[in-house]
Amino acid sequence: MAEAGKKRYPEYKRVYDALRSKIASGEYATKSLLPPEPELEAMFQVSRTTVRKAVELLIQEGLVVAKQGFGTQVINRKTVQNLNRLTSISQTLENMGYTVGTKSIYVQTVPAQGELAKELGLPEETPLVCINRIQTANGSPITIAKNYIAASLVPDLTHTKEKIISWYAYLSERYGIVITGAKDMISACTASFEESELLQIAPGSALLTIHRICSGESGPVEVDQVKIVASRYELEVYMQG
Repeated sequence: MAEAGKKRYPEYKRVYDALRSKIASGEYATKSLLPPEPELEAMFQVSRTTVRKAVELLIQEGLVVAKQGFGTQVINRKTVQNLNRLTSISQTLENMGYTVGTKSIYVQTVPAQGELAKELGLPEETPLVCINRIQTANGSPITIAKNYIAASLVPDLTHTKEKIISWYAYLSERYGIVITGAKDMISACTASFEESELLQIAPGSALLTIHRICSGESGPVEVDQVKIVASRYELEVYMQG
């Protein structure tokens, strides 16, 4: 006889655990589709509602993505950025099938000082616009980003109420500024308490730090300072020689 008051393990969790295990083992490989809902219902002998709750958990965890008219596709939980191609983090995430968003944004004016002024080739105290953002992938925070650019290049940006997703695309479409090259400085650090709260991870979790100086046809244009949840992101380099 069952122990009195003992809760039954939810059916949707049982389905979720089984599907997650199949993804982890490679039975459902990256870029493959999960079986359609009717097949999953028959496989686990459960209702469609139960199947959908299980799949929603996989989506929230970043293991699959639902594509309307196509199916539910297994994705690589670690996003891979090819360092030989100039792409923004949001573009890399989108290429991997994530839905990218901006959880919060704060735009302010700051003076160019020290190393930042040198990197941008600007006199000290030149007004800069700093865009502070928390970016999300499938609803989960993944990056803390700061972008610095001369205020004279982006008039009225401090008054924007738009939730900027792709910074490079925004610069191109609104201001006609095209990024043609970049220099990245990559390091590792651990999340402070404040960063862990913003990214919803444990304090001390590993972060990737990318300090990028972006250039246009006439020289330096803007500087990016980005911290990324390391467990969900990889950097890939191809070399010859």
